[in-house]
Order: sequence, then structure tokens, then C-alpha cells
Amino acid sequence: MAPTFKAVNLEIKYHTRQATLTAVRAASFEVEQGQIMGLVGETGCGKSTIGLAIMRLLPPNGKISGGELLFKGRDLRQMSEAEMQGVRGREISMIFQDPMTCLNPVFSIEQQMVDAILAHPPDNRRISRGEARDRAIAMLEKVGIPDAGRRIKNFPHQFSGGMSQRIMIATALQSNPSLLIADEPTSSLDVTLEAQIVGLIRQLRDELQTSILYITHDLGIVAQLCDNVVVLYAGNVVETGETFHLFKNPLHPYTQALLRSHPSNQAGAERLVTIRGRVPSLRDLPMGCKFAPRCDLAQPICFSQEPAATEMDGQTVVCHAYRSDWKGLSPASIFARGSEPPKAGVVERPLAGERVQHSETEKAVLAEKVKVHYKDTIGWLGKLLGEKQGIVRAVDGIDVAVYRGESLALVGESGCGKTTLGRTILRLEQPTMGAISVDGNTITNLPQSKIRPLRARMQLIFQDPILSLSPRKRVADLLMEPFKIHNIAVDKQTKVDELLEMVGLSSEQADKYPHQLSGGQARRVGIARALALNPAVLIADEPTAGLDVSVAAGILNLMKDLRERLGLTYILITHNLSIIGFIADRVAVMYLGKLVEVGETSLLLAHPKHPYTEALMSAVALPDPELR
Repeated sequence: MAPTFKAVNLEIKYHTRQATLTAVRAASFEVEQGQIMGLVGETGCGKSTIGLAIMRLLPPNGKISGGELLFKGRDLRQMSEAEMQGVRGREISMIFQDPMTCLNPVFSIEQQMVDAILAHPPDNRRISRGEARDRAIAMLEKVGIPDAGRRIKNFPHQFSGGMSQRIMIATALQSNPSLLIADEPTSSLDVTLEAQIVGLIRQLRDELQTSILYITHDLGIVAQLCDNVVVLYAGNVVETGETFHLFKNPLHPYTQALLRSHPSNQAGAERLVTIRGRVPSLRDLPMGCKFAPRCDLAQPICFSQEPAATEMDGQTVVCHAYRSDWKGLSPASIFARGSEPPKAGVVERPLAGERVQHSETEKAVLAEKVKVHYKDTIGWLGKLLGEKQGIVRAVDGIDVAVYRGESLALVGESGCGKTTLGRTILRLEQPTMGAISVDGNTITNLPQSKIRPLRARMQLIFQDPILSLSPRKRVADLLMEPFKIHNIAVDKQTKVDELLEMVGLSSEQADKYPHQLSGGQARRVGIARALALNPAVLIADEPTAGLDVSVAAGILNLMKDLRERLGLTYILITHNLSIIGFIADRVAVMYLGKLVEVGETSLLLAHPKHPYTEALMSAVALPDPELR
């Protein structure tokens, strides 16, 4: 049987004023009917570009310059736009990465889904608007939207991120497509929603026999969901294989490095393993193997010649190390050595939960019986339907203390009140009730005029690093903002260089604008700005959200180093439970505005007491297919 989709020597270029850039080169892979194929790699490797190319939705300066895109034997490149309109949305659908930017905010979910069904009716038969609405409701119920008949009238802003993603999945599947492209559909979701979406995609594949191309940088998801894997680096396919075999025996040094970088594979490590350097810019691609500048095995031939593909045990690897005349170390020996436990005599990090460098007698943060309630806004439609205004109990009676020099992880699902509690501790939100003290200052009822001088001692690392940085200012000006706000005179050049060096960035980044930074670089700039005034308390809201595993490991290493060097107190707000064992001394688990369990990290991870904590732990996607 012919595969549902097959890419043959695919090449994609972007034409800019400065140069023509090759984003994808000689990429070949295929997706069988009913198969889930994982397309993995770091940001900038070309994963989303391939997805958009299959849909023929590349931006105006992008062009498929070579190769074939065979869908059921027909080359999508040769189809006219009219023919593609008959395929796009009906036979090939796509779940985009950010549902909130893909759902139109001015139309209800009903309008958007019904219009999509009428444009691409199932089985190519004409149906009425009423039938289309019934089908839309049925699809919403299939993806787990409660009370779908009523909620379909709502607008996108009335749904959480997880619910919005379910709506995107329902919209993509309502025409029973033969090929579904899922671009990072769980990247911003908490672990339980992530597990539900993964289970939903697997269930829908089993029911409809849909072929799925799953684009992600999360190796845990790939291990738990995908049948086969394609590893992409700098636009090149470097390894392909069956999921169980590839995770057990990764051949390419890049695949090995990705697996070593995952926090769950490094329990008790002094520092998380990272991949040095970063994915090269398309404007400055190296000669020979594109991974060579970051590879521990690289030999002179790697920098001068493109490697050829080698077949080994059902896997395909593109690496010089598998040549018969290879003189260097073998990838297998490096991977095995990197996986060994620390040798005798090597000082290990104390196990999470064995607190280090902080005093239990000094409380940097104390929140007592804190409540944050909001009046529920129901809008004109709700009033028309007779709905009554209620109270949203975002934070509902929290008691928590964070000791000086300690790192407390605040975990839970989206909507449980984590971020609201963090912002309330900094008085960016007004508490409805309770008492808060930070760094020895009671701030519960202080006016903003008196809180401003105290802000130098308490800072926040925002969840979205790009949106928290003004797009109109260069990095140097962003780093000097805290000093201007607090009227502190410093030498600009010296201080900017000092702050950039502190977070591991070169001084050349000072003249860049936020959009010119990678996600990891923008995150480091945000950390540098938060640390500019030597705060005592730092609240980090999802500091690794949306980052590649190696970049996230680098950020966690940086935060750990800064904590030990500067004596910082952290409140780490996260839904990524894989990282808390590395950086947190204690964990506080939140559910529906309340703390349900608080304990030492090692004890809580090993023996969770509350059923909700146990559910969170069991939902973590680990990079081991054997644990499916």
C-alpha cells in the first residue's frame, strides 16, 4: 500500500533582500496510513516550515525549490491553487501551534466551525447549516468539550488554552482528513491537559485511521505517542527510525545529545547537560555537516564534506562516524559514557529536598490566608440567557512561607491560581483578604507609591520573554530601565556588559532588538533585567515554557548558578514537573485556588500523598517508549 504522504528530496528556500536562504534541504520521509510520525528538532531546524510547505501556506518569500510532496501519489507542488483549496482543510488539515492566534476573536466558535464544514463538507455532499452545526457539536463532544451545545456559542476568549486547543483539533478533524499535521499542539499546556490531548490524538487515529505528522521538540511526547521519528537539524534529516529502536539506540550524535539534555534523564545531576552553541543561522550555515561545530565527535572531514546516509538495523543515520574509514570515537561509546551514573569521588548535587544555603528562621516571603476573588463577567449574551454573576475564587485561602535562599516550586494545572498567587505576592494583584510580607516588609495594604521603592527587592521573570520586552528598545536600554525607574546612577556600558556576562550573553547582544533574539536569549535578557537591582526574591513564571530541551536546561543551570552565587530566593511557577527535581527544595501543589500538598521535593516526588499530586506525576510524558 502506498504511503498517505511522502516527501522526496524536499528543498525549501526563503528569498530575502540580503540573500536566498535554504531552510530545508534534501529532506525525505514518508507517513503510512494510520501512522503517527514525529518530526523533532530544536527551534530553527525547519519543522514548521515543512508543515506549512505541505499545506502550501509558506509566506510570500518562501518557495518549494526542489523535490516532491506526494499526497496519495499526487505531487502537491504540481496542483493549482484551486486544486489545493479542495485538498487543504478537507483531505489535509493542520493544528497550528497557537490556537488563540488562529481562532478569530470576533466570531463565535459556532460561526467558525460551521463555516469550515460548509466550505469542506464531509464526503463532498451538500449539507444544511443545521446539519453542519450538529456535526460541529458532535466533534466538540468527541474532543471533550463539556456542554458542547451551549459552549459552541461562546467566543475564543471564553475558553482556556487547553479548551482552545481541543477546538482547533475538532475543527481540523471535522472533515475526516487523510493527513493531519499537528504543529506543537501541546507546547503551552500543563501535564494533565497534555496527556489528555495526546490520548485524544491517539484515540482519533485509531478510530479514523488518520495519518498524523506530529511536529514537536518534546521528546517525552514523541516517546509516548509516535510510531516513527524523523530527527531534523538545520534543515537536514539526520536520523529516522522506529520510535522504540531510536530511543533505545540513538545513532546520530545530535539525537543522543537531545536525549541526554532531557531533565528526567539526569536525576541527581550537579548540572543539566546542554548542547553547546545553538542551531546555526540560515545566513551562516557551516560547510560539511551542519552539526559539526556542536559535536563532541567532529573530525576534520566533518567540517569539509556533507555526510552520506547509512542504513543500520532499520534506522537511517546521516553521519560521517558510520563510514568504514572513520578514525574518531564512536557515537555509541559517547552516548553510553554520557548515560553513566556519576563516578566515585565526584561531588553530586544534594538530592532535591535536602535544603542548601538557606535559613529556616528567616522567611523571605510569608503569605497568610491570602484570597484573591474576582467578579465573574458574563457579558451581554450571558445576561440575555439569564445567567447570574458569580465569584471567581482564583486564590482561596493560601498559607505559604518561603525561606531565605530557598527555591519553592509552585505547580498545578492552568487556571489553578499559580500565576495569580505569584503576582499577588508582588502586589501586582490586589489581595481580597490576607497578609503578605516580602523581604521583611509587610506590603498587604501599602499604597503603590510606597510599594514602588520596594520593587527593587522583589522581581518577576515573566512567562513570555518576547512580549515582556519592549519591541522598540534595544537590549542595552531594556537593561537600564530598572536603574532609570529607581533613579540609580550607573555607568551604562559597564553595567550592561556586567549583566549580559552574568546571564551568559555576549556584549554584541546589547545592540539587538527583542525580535532579533532567540527564545533562550530573550529569556536570559529578562532574567538579567530582573536581577539588575540585586533583588532578594525572584518569582519565575514558567521560565522554560516553549523552549527547546537543551535551551531550557541552560536556563535552569543559569538560575541555579545565580541562586548559589547571589543568595536568591526563588518561587518557581511551572507546570513542567520534569524540572522541579533539579532546582526546587520544596514543592507546593495548587488546585482550584488552594494548596493541596506541600513537601520536600524528593519526598513528594517519590511518595505523593494527595490523589491530585499523584495524578500530576503520572501524567508527565517521559522520554521512554517502554512507559507508554
